[in-house]
Amino acid sequence: MAAQAQKQNKVLRIGIVQDGKIVQERLIKSGESVSIGESTKNTFVLPPTSLPKRFTLFHCKGGKYTLHISQEMKGKVAYKDAIASLSQLREKGDAPRKGNVWQLPLTESNRGKVGIQNVTVLFQFVPPPPEPVTAIKREDFRPRLIEEDDPVFMGFLGLFTALAVVMMIYVANAEPITRVDLATIPDRFTKVVLAPEEPEPTEPLEVDEGEGEQIVPEETDQADASEDTEETEQEETAEQEEEAAPELSEAEKAAAEEARQEALRQQAVEESPLLAALIATRGEGGGATDDPYGQGDSVGQNLDEALKSVTGVQASTTEKAAARGSKGGEGRGDADIGDLAQAKGGSGDLTTGPKTEVKGTVKTGSADLDFVEGDADAVRKVVRKYTGQIKYCYERRLKENPSLEGRVEVQWNISDGRVTSASLFANTTGDDELGSCIISKIKKWRFPADQVEGEVIYPFVLTGG
Repeated sequence: MAAQAQKQNKVLRIGIVQDGKIVQERLIKSGESVSIGESTKNTFVLPPTSLPKRFTLFHCKGGKYTLHISQEMKGKVAYKDAIASLSQLREKGDAPRKGNVWQLPLTESNRGKVGIQNVTVLFQFVPPPPEPVTAIKREDFRPRLIEEDDPVFMGFLGLFTALAVVMMIYVANAEPITRVDLATIPDRFTKVVLAPEEPEPTEPLEVDEGEGEQIVPEETDQADASEDTEETEQEETAEQEEEAAPELSEAEKAAAEEARQEALRQQAVEESPLLAALIATRGEGGGATDDPYGQGDSVGQNLDEALKSVTGVQASTTEKAAARGSKGGEGRGDADIGDLAQAKGGSGDLTTGPKTEVKGTVKTGSADLDFVEGDADAVRKVVRKYTGQIKYCYERRLKENPSLEGRVEVQWNISDGRVTSASLFANTTGDDELGSCIISKIKKWRFPADQVEGEVIYPFVLTGG
């Protein structure tokens, strides 16, 4: 609903072109009619023409506009997805005649130009401009003693003012305080003053007159002596242990290191059942049990029974752990890479299907560049430059539909050298995918930013080769 309301609120934009230049341009308010002529009371004042001094060109009634066409007027109007001249509209009956004027009902999608001798009137419906921001009143933000619209503040101000007046009256009427005599002070206000206690004198430390050193208390000497005794005993014990330990030979040191490594491996196997299952074990007789990769292994073997008499571990032998192939294996029959040599080779031929070649032709028709401001030839030059992109879209769709032909008219707006919007104005081919491809290409086109700006309607005629 909001989008529909916005669409119906478009306003009429009119420009007056004289001698190839736009001399007047105005947005007409919704519901306002437009008159032209020599009279100063008209919406647009024109030089002397064959029209009366006051001629209503656009008549608005009930929010809808009607274009009044006279016999002398010439021009074109975008009407019902096509561009028709004023004479065609009069002949076909789209603009019924009432008196000396033909009346053509307009919608918000219509636009065109009306020529009156050397004056051309361009019109179209555009969205209304944003409403101007209303001016803000100048406010005085300086602090005031009393705000006019603050009843709460006024109430508290009156209350505290009354309390202040009462206190002032009380103070003014209170009896003055007379001089107080010490004899009249009651006993409960008497202060007892006590003399401060003198600190007890401390005895100085005894000093040896001969050496002049301070005497250390007896307890400190005993603690330090006990600590020194303990440290001396620990050092003597460590020295005795080092002297009593016999020196080991190189062979004994290697045997001790090997025993330590064996203990670490045994601890790792005990902590990991998976490692114990993958490594061969030694039984009570000293021989190795069956290798996990041997021929006697079986799925579902009871590992608890197999590991019941484990007393140590050793790495599996390379002969038993080696993979068994079809040639060197013992009964497993596993295939190796050498068996691939026995396979027999084959051959195949690749055939190609028939090629489909399509070729299309793209020609440009008569473009509507009336609403372009600047050099219209610059627009034609850019369109000729990018016509290959239109041909690409047409030939891609021609592969799926060889009989695809027709006329595609595209409408786009140019601003600052870029295409701000593009849409299909007419498409007689009936192929929506072709229209979408063309629109996507045109949106990427670039025009001279300082030479051209405005709205363009360009037709492309597509024919198969």
